[in-house]
Amino acid sequence: MKKAFFCVLSLLLAAVQVAQAETRDREQPIQIQSDAFLGDQIKQTAVYTGNVRVDQGTMRLTGNRLDLQETAKGYRIGTLTGNNATFRQRRDAKVKGVEEWISGHAKKIVYEEQTGIVTLTGDALVERSENGIVKDRAQGSTIVYDTLRSRTIIQGSKDGRARTVIAPRNKKAAAPNSSESKLHTATELSH
Repeated sequence: MKKAFFCVLSLLLAAVQVAQAETRDREQPIQIQSDAFLGDQIKQTAVYTGNVRVDQGTMRLTGNRLDLQETAKGYRIGTLTGNNATFRQRRDAKVKGVEEWISGHAKKIVYEEQTGIVTLTGDALVERSENGIVKDRAQGSTIVYDTLRSRTIIQGSKDGRARTVIAPRNKKAAAPNSSESKLHTATELSH
């Protein structure tokens, strides 16, 4: 039953028109602010502590500590920790006059620069808002968000359940003759 539900949900979500995260963000420099910094050029690692803030275009991550590592290919992997590590990013506009944001928080957030994957672990929450109003919400112990494809994978929380809230369809925005069904949600499953 559970497997059948996820198969049906996956098929429905595969048909969704995907709005990507702000595409220009990846072309922007990564800017990091903190109270203290310790870098090791030989190991290609850096540790930032105290009021850490990471900005890259519209993407912002915050936390108490950032462990940054550079891979052999020159990409960075950042692990933010804190009581309330946060993530937010504006999505590319798909409807004129509607500004969409993805935001979330968890005890630990890992951002992989090469893949654009953000993994939120520990009481994770991800929300999608339109013009400042939360439309969709996902909760679980771990949430993996793909910033390039706007896809989300949720692992259940302590009680083993993944939770999502999906906004009702906006009847004014839906074209009555549309041959394409659109589900506006931030909780997509990837295969």
